[in-house]
Amino acid sequence: MEKSSKVIIVGGLAGVGKTTVLNKLYNRLTDEGKKFHVFVYGTVMLEEAERLGVKDRDEMRNLSFESQKELQVRAARKIAADGITFIDTHYMIPTPYGYLPGLPAHVLAELKPTHLVLLLADPSEIIRRRMNDLTRKRETKNEADINYEIQLSRIMVGAASMLTGAIIVEIYNRENMLEQTVEELIKKLEL
Repeated sequence: MEKSSKVIIVGGLAGVGKTTVLNKLYNRLTDEGKKFHVFVYGTVMLEEAERLGVKDRDEMRNLSFESQKELQVRAARKIAADGITFIDTHYMIPTPYGYLPGLPAHVLAELKPTHLVLLLADPSEIIRRRMNDLTRKRETKNEADINYEIQLSRIMVGAASMLTGAIIVEIYNRENMLEQTVEELIKKLEL
């Protein structure tokens, strides 16, 4: 990896606004002429899962633990770039079997992150965003469940940092404050 390389993982719960924030960041950095790569980890995993007959991300979440682990590794190996790389993902994934780490040690070893961004939002905002997203089939959760999943995500980020030495950055994505969220991200990541 070249000296100025950064592998920046941007994760958080479904509905926190990861993709929205990264799309805005993408536009901003492109306008500034910066070179970078953006990968949606779930999309790369789904491309691999489709080879197994999986139709969508919600079906992929219900695969066996072993199948999901294999898909995680395949996706990590496809994401290899120099310079600045952003990876849109989740630090933990709710499955019928329990919570699966989104970035277990074997995946972190492939990705070699330099920064672990945990994007956060108020539980009520996350619930509202999920309810308004008609493109996905998500189970209904209450604020207590969302708070629990936020704490699990923090634990996963801490563990990932311990394994990789990557810097942890927490950023709140508050309703109607997208510009400020992106500005804070750029400042903290020294972009």
